[in-house]
Parts: sequence; C-alpha cells; structure tokens
Amino acid sequence: MSSATLPLQEYKWPAFKVLSVLFLAFLFLSDGSWLEVIFDERVIQPFILLLITPALFVAIRKENPAWAIIASCVPAGVVVGAFNLLEPLLDGTTAGSIASPRVYSPIALGLVLSYSLRVFAPAYESRPHTTGVSAFWTCLISTIAIFAAFILLNSAGAELYINPRGVAFTLAVIACCFAFNDKARLTFGGVMARGGLFACLLAAVYAVTLYTASAAVDDFKGIGPALAESCSLLLYGALVAVAAGASGIRPALDRELLTRDWHLTEAYVFITLIVFPPQTLRELLSASGAPV
Repeated sequence: MSSATLPLQEYKWPAFKVLSVLFLAFLFLSDGSWLEVIFDERVIQPFILLLITPALFVAIRKENPAWAIIASCVPAGVVVGAFNLLEPLLDGTTAGSIASPRVYSPIALGLVLSYSLRVFAPAYESRPHTTGVSAFWTCLISTIAIFAAFILLNSAGAELYINPRGVAFTLAVIACCFAFNDKARLTFGGVMARGGLFACLLAAVYAVTLYTASAAVDDFKGIGPALAESCSLLLYGALVAVAAGASGIRPALDRELLTRDWHLTEAYVFITLIVFPPQTLRELLSASGAPV
C-alpha cells in the first residue's frame, strides 16, 4: 500500500468526509433526471415507509440508527422495485409501463444511500447476542404491516399480493436454512436473514428458468403464474431481509454485509433485465427512424 494514503487513513478529517459526500450529492442532484426518478411518489414514499421500522426500533433501544438503516436500504429498494414490477403485471398494464424507471430507481436509491450513510456511521459492530427471536418478529410484523397499508392505499388489487405458492416457497427456503444450520450455527435472526437472501436468489433462478422455458414453446399461459410467483417470492424474501436489518441482525463484518447487498442487487437485476428489459439503444434509434 502506498504511504501517500496513510495520512488520510490516520486522521479521516470529519470536514473532509462531509464535503466529499456533499460534493457527490450535488453532482447527483444537479441533474434533474435523478430528481425526477428518485422522488417519484411510487419510489420515495414506500422506500421511506420501509425505513420507519429500523429507525423506530433502534430509537427504542437507544442505539445509533445508522447501521440498522444501512442494512435495510438495499432490501427496501428490492421490495419497492418488486412492488412496481408486480403492479402493472397484476392490473394488465402494457409491457412498456413495466420497464419503467420505477422498477430500476429503487435499487439504485438503496445502493446510493447504503454507501453514503457509511461515511457518517460509527465503527461497524455486530452484536448478535442482543437480537432475540421476539425482536425479529416484532420488526417483521411491523415491516409487513406498514407495507401492506401502503399496498392497500395504492393498489387496485391488493389481495393479489398474497401469493400462496410464493409464501410456501419462502417458508420452504427458510426451513432449509434452519435444517442446514448445523455447520454455520447462526443465531435465529442470522438464519432468517439468510433465508430472506436465499429466497431472493431463488426468485431470480425461478423467474428466468420458467420464463425462458415457457417462452421457448410459446406457452403464454404458463408465463403469468411463473412471473407472479417469482416476483412474490422476491418481495417476501426482501421483506424478511428488511426486518432482519431493522432488528439489528448483521454479519460479523461489513464486507459480508456489502456482499449480501450485492447478491440482492444481482438477483433483482437478473430478473428485471432478462425478463423485463427496457428498450436497447439500437431499438430506440430504429423506432425513431434514426440511422443505426
């Protein structure tokens, strides 16, 4: 490692931290396009609602809220993105409305916030012994209740978000995580957090595999249920991950938390970009009549 970087590592001036983040935020916000997609009411409202539970829970425990919110940001982005993905599917909106900024901007918001808040957060600390079973269930029930209220107020088919097979798959994944916990020996909360992540990863494999299989034989009747079940599984798994982050369940190292967030992002992007891709630049130019 170059010795030129050591002074900054040693002192880490608070003013330098603040100014660097403000400079980056200015570059983002000075572009009106970012403001338009991030502050869309279907993005920012549910995203903030999902962060209520982590903020309140750590306030009750009189802890610094930074890491609970950081751990919840990317899963919250997946939840909001899955909602904006499912909504046009359930109400029969055209495919052009599915591949919209509302689908991709929530995960971008979650990633930007999770990295930005690390600048102001205290030293990373994982305390699994302080998070019990009741704490996790309290956060999970609160998270689901808040998001269910949002769906009831903003969706014409709120009952369609209760997908029996999606629920069954989520429970099966979590059961497998408990069954094979003999080597890792994670706490209850750690197993639930892993179950939420694995449910999202299974959703990506489930969606792409069954979608391509149905599309290959022009089985359009099979595509709808497969996508509804996989997107519901993605939504349920991400809600479990939000609750885990809210209750203080975190890996031993920040590097492991970053890895989890990237796995969640990969699962979400895998579904959206393969099954619901936006138009490519070539397609846009062809539609406009411009030379390709």
